[in-house]
Amino acid sequence: MTWSAYLPVWPLEISPALWLALTLVVAVLVGEVLVRQLRLPRIVGYIGIGVLLGPGGLGLIPQLPATEWRLVIDLALGILLFELGSKVNLRWLKANPWIAGTSLLETVATFVVVFLLLTWFEVAAVTAAVVAAIAIATSPAIVVRTVTESRAQGQVTDRLLLMTALNCIYAVIFHKLAVAAMHGQTGVSFVHTALQPIYLLGGSALLAWLFGITFERIHHYLGHHEETFSFVLFGMIAFATIMASTLKLSPILVLLVAGLVTRYQRKRTRTFPPHFGSAGAVLVVLMFIANGLAGDLNGLRYSLLLVLLLIAVRTIAKLLSVLALAHYSGIGVRQAMALGLALVPMSSVALLLTLDTAATFPDFGSGLGLVLMSCIVILELAGPIVVQKALQIAGETPDKKT
Repeated sequence: MTWSAYLPVWPLEISPALWLALTLVVAVLVGEVLVRQLRLPRIVGYIGIGVLLGPGGLGLIPQLPATEWRLVIDLALGILLFELGSKVNLRWLKANPWIAGTSLLETVATFVVVFLLLTWFEVAAVTAAVVAAIAIATSPAIVVRTVTESRAQGQVTDRLLLMTALNCIYAVIFHKLAVAAMHGQTGVSFVHTALQPIYLLGGSALLAWLFGITFERIHHYLGHHEETFSFVLFGMIAFATIMASTLKLSPILVLLVAGLVTRYQRKRTRTFPPHFGSAGAVLVVLMFIANGLAGDLNGLRYSLLLVLLLIAVRTIAKLLSVLALAHYSGIGVRQAMALGLALVPMSSVALLLTLDTAATFPDFGSGLGLVLMSCIVILELAGPIVVQKALQIAGETPDKKT
């Protein structure tokens, strides 16, 4: 028998999963320090540690294989998207059409100003359209987590949740159409260029509807057994996420629309445990850490000016759009400013859309994709603080309510 039969081989070959587990412990501890000492959202610590220790920072944590973290992000984002959808009442749009108008104006304004800025920098129109579509998305992960952590309630909070859900839908649809146009420029036949987004959007909507119907049936039988129901729901979300990826549909649309469908089918909101229990909460924390590990600030070297301008024009477009229709939609200037600022964060949805585009078009990933990634990293670090302060300005957090 040799030493190697029962002793580890030196140097040690450490699994990437071990580094992720260690980062989880450090990130949670840093998050607690931030919330207790500085009263900042825990998310800042989760993402910040990932950025700091990951390949884009000090490089202490090696580059994790895509298969190691992509499933974590997809599952955790699916939980948050379904949770967001289940909190949003689409009937509100019928009662107050100006909210829908505000969402549409904010979406179009964001797309147009980002598109015009990029074309001014002589970016190809179709590439500018892809980036502008991604820029529409407000981070559902940051919004849902910050609202839950802040225990915020009120007009601004409800509108923020609704407009975030709509933003994600618009962003995915615009992105798929823009990517189809990019395929068209590479010589792909018109039939495939047109059918691909139709299949993706139609198939995602159908799978979301089936999920929503199944969800309601199961909840009818297990609604009084919350623990059992949470386990079943977690499994259903995992199944829907993996099935959507397998069928080459959009997990983002499937889980978000499924949540909207289930909420629309019932007249009253239904309260679930945050992130549907402890397992979901752990996945959510891991997702924010993985976002940080995937963060890349090389776009600042590529074009610092463009990164700063993209963040600025996107923020201004969202803020001014909400302010423009504030009076008609029934909120004051203070509330409108809070809502406009709270729509600024970018995170997982924008990250996944950017990575998917870069995987298909490598030139995008090594060029403008770097600029967009830098914007995402900055806005996912600053985003939770902005949302928290905005909800406090609106007077909808417990310590600010009169």
